[in-house]
Amino acid sequence: MGVSLYYTAERTTLLTEQEQEDIALIIDKYNDTFEYAEEAESFDLYAYDDSESEVILAGATKMPSSTEMEVLMYSINYWLHCLTEIRLAVADAEWHVHLDDSDAVWVDDKWQMED
Repeated sequence: MGVSLYYTAERTTLLTEQEQEDIALIIDKYNDTFEYAEEAESFDLYAYDDSESEVILAGATKMPSSTEMEVLMYSINYWLHCLTEIRLAVADAEWHVHLDDSDAVWVDDKWQMED
């Protein structure tokens, strides 16, 4: 059984075209260089759902199924770096990022897991 990282951003205005392009470039960069790509899901976003109009971005990424703690910690930190770049590219959104039951927190302009 694996763990997944979940992410949601909400605001009253949709993503701009520039934000969408920036996000796509960030995701492609991280997916292309993830060293455990064969063991895990790639970073992905859910399709926009206009019934939840304030949710402008949401998704989940399953971590590698490796039993090695360093692989799991590397993967979590790697995807948190990706989310940090995305958050910096998306202005004025309310974010929620969590790894199953553990919340990530925004500290010093980056995502990190709560202590």
